[in-house]
Amino acid sequence: MPNDLGAAIAREPALSHAGAAAHVRAPARPRFIADLDLLRARRTLKWRIGADDPDRICLGVAEMDLHPPEFLRSALGEALDLGETGYGLPEAQEAACGSYLAEHHDAHVAGVRCTTDVLTGLRTLMRSGLAPGSPVIVETPVYGDLFTVVREAGLEPVAVPLIRTDADWRHDWAALATAAREGARAWIVCQPHNPVGRAWTLQEMSQAIEVCQEHELLLLANEVHIPLGMPGRPVPSAFADTAIHGIRAFGLTSASKAFNIPGLKSATVYGSEHSAAALAELPLSLLGRPGSLGTIATVACYQQEGVAWLDILREELAERVRLVLDELASLPVRISATAPDATYLVWAEIADEQDARRLSQALDTSGIHVLAGESFGGRAYDRCFRINAASHPAVLRTAFTRLHAALR
Repeated sequence: MPNDLGAAIAREPALSHAGAAAHVRAPARPRFIADLDLLRARRTLKWRIGADDPDRICLGVAEMDLHPPEFLRSALGEALDLGETGYGLPEAQEAACGSYLAEHHDAHVAGVRCTTDVLTGLRTLMRSGLAPGSPVIVETPVYGDLFTVVREAGLEPVAVPLIRTDADWRHDWAALATAAREGARAWIVCQPHNPVGRAWTLQEMSQAIEVCQEHELLLLANEVHIPLGMPGRPVPSAFADTAIHGIRAFGLTSASKAFNIPGLKSATVYGSEHSAAALAELPLSLLGRPGSLGTIATVACYQQEGVAWLDILREELAERVRLVLDELASLPVRISATAPDATYLVWAEIADEQDARRLSQALDTSGIHVLAGESFGGRAYDRCFRINAASHPAVLRTAFTRLHAALR
């Protein structure tokens, strides 16, 4: 490929660092990586895909192309100096996560437990709380591993498509009620929703609680992306409505997405008052024990410096999302995509089969990796794809320069 990255970097303005307030260390700006060779050297899932192509640009898997922030380096460096690579203790993480959810997402939880990751927590909750073979509602398009984890729990996923309007995405309340009447025993609600980026309002979450109450559904709130609301768009937790304490309900979150630490394997499960006893009784052997470095990193993320860094990150992610939306609109194929309320993921739909074939071929020939729509719910989404905007602007522009060239 031509040396197009250097030209893209040259167009980027220099970033200035904010001055520190008295007695408070101001966080450094998030450092996105512009060096493609450095990114390709990473031994993580996002950049191992297509590893046989030395010129690949990977914009699929939900990892951010960031250097770890200084507060994480400091916390983990101190732990390594002390040799803290043994079994982690949960208490500090449980307290930090509970406080973070209450302060920033109006969540008031009745019980908190640690687990290794959100999918492990979901699998455990479903296995322990539902009869084998029970149907579980999953709203599509949705993160494909939710189908897998439902089946791994010995249950049956029931796809209920979201409704696409001109402005945004909505729950299909009538279809959800029908699925419940036909035997569904649980509903996985993604707040915010991955991949469409819709952050459900408190009113919508309250209506979801009412549906679960009416039909005696177990509510499972996947809130792993909840810290990633776009600037000015806070994301309320399902646990912001006290009515949730009258139903069986669990929430799950992690610092993994917002702070880019999925490899440290640490997440948190929390319950309603109705479910607190059941959560407390779950054996550690099923929930799994986070590693010590995962718990140390999670606690650091939820402290003042981590939250301040996250505020800056959200502003930068909003800029990256706008860049991706502008670039998608400029391509010579018809693509519809809307700005997400939360997350750095953009869901796009191609207008027709001919344009879909053109774009698919262009992605292949230019070495650009995105996630195909079919993995989010089957053939209904075969003209869709998800693209990760959490990269350096120069990397994103390089990718779209290649796409433009391939589509000529």
